[in-house]
Amino acid sequence: MFFGVGRLSFSDKLDIFFSIIYYRTRVRNYLWVFASLLFASVILGISVVRTMAQTQPKFILGSATIAPSPTPTGAIGEAKVDYDLFYPGILPDHFLYSLKMARDKIILILTFDSEKKAEKMLLFADKRLGAGRTLIENGKVELGVTTLSKGEKYFESSALEAEKANRGGKDVSILIEKLGRSYLKHQEILKELEPKIPNELKPTFETANKSSRSAFEVIERNK
Repeated sequence: MFFGVGRLSFSDKLDIFFSIIYYRTRVRNYLWVFASLLFASVILGISVVRTMAQTQPKFILGSATIAPSPTPTGAIGEAKVDYDLFYPGILPDHFLYSLKMARDKIILILTFDSEKKAEKMLLFADKRLGAGRTLIENGKVELGVTTLSKGEKYFESSALEAEKANRGGKDVSILIEKLGRSYLKHQEILKELEPKIPNELKPTFETANKSSRSAFEVIERNK
């Protein structure tokens, strides 16, 4: 028995007992929050490293055949465009998606070379294109259209970074060619999804299309 505890009333002892339980519970809660944050940080760090190391697609959406050359109108024939999209991974409706967005921003901050930054942005654009299509096809049209718009903004930024690298004297001909094929794939999927877009979401959808067309203009002048 602790010194002096025997002289305390039963009510005082009960207060002490519950106070000890309360503070022990708070300590456990703090430890749980710390462990959760540590785990999330580890997952985010691993994800950043793995994404920065990606160079070739491992998961493919759709089949590929012969691709036509990019045209100013973005016209697409009946044949599927020969361009592979990465599997989008977790979608924007997942509770961990905010970590994915944070990871993408960290990757771009840590990427200083314009050509490599363009490649990362193209990867993010392609993934958001696949994610937007999946969301729309699953009935989450508003979230899907927003995701498409963000993806096409990444696509436009990718083309601008490639242009920056080109003006800096780097040979980005392979990247420009890849961006051209990606443009056709993006236009193919946007055209496929357009009939599913309700009128109230068409302005946002058109913003996505506008970003895609702006990217194409950058691609064309850097050939």
